[in-house]
Amino acid sequence: MAEPGARFSRLEEAGELVADALREIRAHPLRSLLTLSGIVFGAASLVSMTSLASAMRTMAYDDLIAMGYPRSFSAIDRDPPSDAITAEALQHPGLKLADIEALRRVPGVESVHGRNFGGQYIVNAPAGQRDVRIDGVDAGYLEMRNYHIVGGRSLRVLDIENRSRVAVVGSELVRVLFGAVEPVGRTIAIDGVRFQVVGVVAPITFDLVPADFSFVARRIYVPYTYLTRYYQGEARIDMALVTAGPAVEFSDVLRDGTRLLRQRHRGVEDFLIDNEAADVLSDLAMADDILKGWNGVMFAIAGVTLFVGGIGLFSVLLISVRERVREIGIRKSLGADEGAILRLFLAESLT
Repeated sequence: MAEPGARFSRLEEAGELVADALREIRAHPLRSLLTLSGIVFGAASLVSMTSLASAMRTMAYDDLIAMGYPRSFSAIDRDPPSDAITAEALQHPGLKLADIEALRRVPGVESVHGRNFGGQYIVNAPAGQRDVRIDGVDAGYLEMRNYHIVGGRSLRVLDIENRSRVAVVGSELVRVLFGAVEPVGRTIAIDGVRFQVVGVVAPITFDLVPADFSFVARRIYVPYTYLTRYYQGEARIDMALVTAGPAVEFSDVLRDGTRLLRQRHRGVEDFLIDNEAADVLSDLAMADDILKGWNGVMFAIAGVTLFVGGIGLFSVLLISVRERVREIGIRKSLGADEGAILRLFLAESLT
């Protein structure tokens, strides 16, 4: 155990070193400022580049998840392959509304939304006439796609069940069809059939991902039941969007849903499965590779900045040592060892 006198001596020496260091700093304020700047800017550049890279990754992931629906797949109506056209296939072609009801009963399915691709229609409104794409969707479809209702309301379950003549208009069409007039509550004519506007929809926007969903703002959405086509007494549907619940394996839901449709269609491939989740995972992997490359560039820039700051710091300290050769010699002649000299410069670096 060290003697009390020895401990006091070391404390006294430390106090003297700090006092000498502070006097040296006050004697050379510009040099001290440059030394501090080299340390601060080097460390700040490293921290800021790291934070920027992390923020970019988070923003890109959020954009892709919002765009791609990582737990969804779509069943899309199509004509059966020519080699699969049989008498039975001709009797039951394509997706039907009954398929949507069947998909809702698949274990693990959270929701199923239907959509009909209506096509181009002539729309007459208070401010003019326009050829507009009309899509038929069900209640909740616009919200599932993360589109924003910026005025009025979205389509409701009763609108779908009653085949109501109501419409949600894209935000870009408001100025063209209504001018400065508030669109909600107004009436438009779609191919001569009158619809009441109940809402205005705008597309989702992204921070980093270069995806264009502006087409949403140029369309009109009506209840898909109003656009339903019938074939031999059966209601048809163009697309079914299936979303798996959070507590199940998406691959199981995709497999069971696909198997169910094949059984219902007796093996006829008159529908196409679009695995949106796989597309999102692929996009996420691609984004991660790109961001890793950017991370390397950012770390390299930060490293160069830190290295340059270190050179400046070393140069300033070297000048300080050379200017004080006489002082170091005097201290050594008075009995100071190399350790004491080193501790003096370390104290100046820390204060």
